[in-house]
Amino acid sequence: MKTLKFMSILCCLSLLFSACKDDDKNNLSNNNSPNTEGIGYVETDASPSDIYDNIISQLNSNENISIIAEVNHSENAQNVGLELDFTRTVYFGNPTLGTPLLQNNSSAGLDLPQRITVFTDDNGDTIVAYNSIDYLVNRHGLSNVSTTDMIANALVTIVNNATDKDVVINSSPPILNDGIISVTSTNDFNTTYNLILDTLNSLDAVSVIAELDHQANAQSVAMELLPTKLIIFGNPAVGTPLMSESRTTALDLPQKMLIYENSDGDVNIIYNNPFYIGERHGITENNDTLEMMSQALQTISASGTSEN
Repeated sequence: MKTLKFMSILCCLSLLFSACKDDDKNNLSNNNSPNTEGIGYVETDASPSDIYDNIISQLNSNENISIIAEVNHSENAQNVGLELDFTRTVYFGNPTLGTPLLQNNSSAGLDLPQRITVFTDDNGDTIVAYNSIDYLVNRHGLSNVSTTDMIANALVTIVNNATDKDVVINSSPPILNDGIISVTSTNDFNTTYNLILDTLNSLDAVSVIAELDHQANAQSVAMELLPTKLIIFGNPAVGTPLMSESRTTALDLPQKMLIYENSDGDVNIIYNNPFYIGERHGITENNDTLEMMSQALQTISASGTSEN
């Protein structure tokens, strides 16, 4: 029965992730101005590649920071026959600063590690954007975490130094668990995680960008954390149309799935609702793509709860 159920999941996913392509290339809309709630950003006329390299250089020069992954969205788009102007994202973290957020609420691991996206907008300007610490605090109900100010200051410093510009912070409404879908697994933590990872690795159109063990990272800095792991994965054929319409969507793509165990021993699977991503970034012309992503993510999360 398990084999039949798993094959059924794969069949469903193969259909969902076979993104349809129009004969015409995706055109950029006029919705790329950095007005997304809960982000910090800078606008500059400097070269996007130079700015990105400056950011990478700063991250590499700090021994407390680890670069988890770099995603070249433009190159990924080209690999599936689509076009996207310069758009790159770097994922990075410092467990000493990030672990206290996870100790306060494990769901914060869905938005950690931090990421900075550099892209070119419709006017040819370079935008540097990241999710503000206020966004994380409000979304995950983080309270009295001593490292939040340090994280906020570090992000501003990195972007300021890379651009010689002052960061603008867009406000973030305090909506707890906004856009987070949660599924409880009947399996133990390792089984749940491995079933989801096996499902993702079985999909030809999907690439696993990175796996992050938040618990192991906490232990590396002598802190304790319950089992918590993040998988970052995506399909450029599905994600590129969303980023073409609104480039700040790169802050929430590729998709992420967090598996964690709480203090009661319950195992939870959480991920971002694609329609929340669409609303956050002002996407109005790709509802079919958002629906496709939504169905695929439901199926992937369900694979983690399947019977052994």
